[in-house]
Amino acid sequence: MVAGLEKHEDWRVRVRNLAEDLLLNLGFELVDLEFGQGEESSLLRLYIDKEGDAGITLDDCTHVSRMLGALLDVEDPIPGRYNLEVSSPGLNRRLSRPKDFQTRLGETIKITLLKPLDGRRRFKGILLECQDDPLTVNVDVNGETFTVPLDETSKCNLVYDFTK
Repeated sequence: MVAGLEKHEDWRVRVRNLAEDLLLNLGFELVDLEFGQGEESSLLRLYIDKEGDAGITLDDCTHVSRMLGALLDVEDPIPGRYNLEVSSPGLNRRLSRPKDFQTRLGETIKITLLKPLDGRRRFKGILLECQDDPLTVNVDVNGETFTVPLDETSKCNLVYDFTK
């Protein structure tokens, strides 16, 4: 673990806020943010998107990386050394925010839980509904509906259907 990271948990919130503000001004949105710790340096990975069907380009990622890198250099919210990576969410995009689920109703998703629900940890099915407070989704798995609490998920992804 990088020295000092355990004492500064609020730095992650600060990084997210800085990234969201910058991306909004650049015409993008933050889909997800990951931080992985290595022995000598760590990796800060951002997944970005934008409105419309154009999708994220390599030029978009490069531009955001340069702008965000400069901002993080000035603000210096992250203790220790890290590498910055900016990427598109891809076809099998990770779902984590209520907005992600609301815009994907009727599509196939795959969910992995931290602990079993009805004897299983993995669900793959059609996203039927997303509810707030607590945040849950209803998933149709082979004709059976499961209500899955999203705060107990380790991973949730869209499953792209290449046959469409």
